[in-house]
Amino acid sequence: MASSPAYLSLPKASFFSFPPKNVPDWLAPPKAGSIPSAPPFDIPESVYQAWLNPMVPITIATVYAVSAKLLNRYNKSTGNRPWAISTTRPFKAFVILHNVFLAVYSAWTCWGMYGALSRSFVSPFGPSGIAGSLDSMCRMSGPAGYGNGVVYNEVTKTWESYSPSVALSSDGKPLSTDTGRLWNEGLAFYGWIFYLSKFYEVLDTLIILAKGKFSSTLQTYHHAGAMMCMWSGIRYMSPPIWIFCFVNSGIHAMMVSGAPCSIRMMPRYVELCLVLVPMYSSLPAVQ
Repeated sequence: MASSPAYLSLPKASFFSFPPKNVPDWLAPPKAGSIPSAPPFDIPESVYQAWLNPMVPITIATVYAVSAKLLNRYNKSTGNRPWAISTTRPFKAFVILHNVFLAVYSAWTCWGMYGALSRSFVSPFGPSGIAGSLDSMCRMSGPAGYGNGVVYNEVTKTWESYSPSVALSSDGKPLSTDTGRLWNEGLAFYGWIFYLSKFYEVLDTLIILAKGKFSSTLQTYHHAGAMMCMWSGIRYMSPPIWIFCFVNSGIHAMMVSGAPCSIRMMPRYVELCLVLVPMYSSLPAVQ
């Protein structure tokens, strides 16, 4: 059976409108136990929705960036003298626990995303060829199988599939029990928690500042930008956001745990690429 052809084209200009359109509505992750790869616990839909309000990342990112710059000035005014709290045992213990927590959490996320990817992506060397592989990467909802993906039609404002055999929920949305596509297989769950972790990670900057050091522009930009990129990718269920979740969590697990090939020992330009590439790769998430 011959595979369908695949074509490359530039994205529509309408994808880059600002502010982005508020459609489609986000889709909640599967309920715990509802499918073989279901999350280990449920996230209340009201909580899931509340954290995807755009004012959450905008407010936190703004407060973080302004605070980092103000504290940089404070450290400069004191001659970069470490804060008194940074010399205490509780602070040092907190730093260790903070790093251990981030290392374990990042490894958990990376492993969870690896499982989701392995259950979702179709080999380009299979019967459906490159078209089937692209279909599995770009259409994140619906049952597995080439042509079974469910996508949102902005013209008709409805979810639809090319396959007449694909069922939708009573409210016309993709079923949360469908398997074989990235959103239900893990991105909806691991991606949303990974988005929240970007807020927690600002403690890295606070630790640096408490030691009397400066927070670099790169670090401030990375943390603030990561909040916005992860929000847009999860809110709009954009396929490229899996790269950020999977690659960035893996890099963090290595960086924080101080792996033998520690990124901290790499040249500055290599570290810069490893930090920024996953984030830039998710920029198409903003539609």
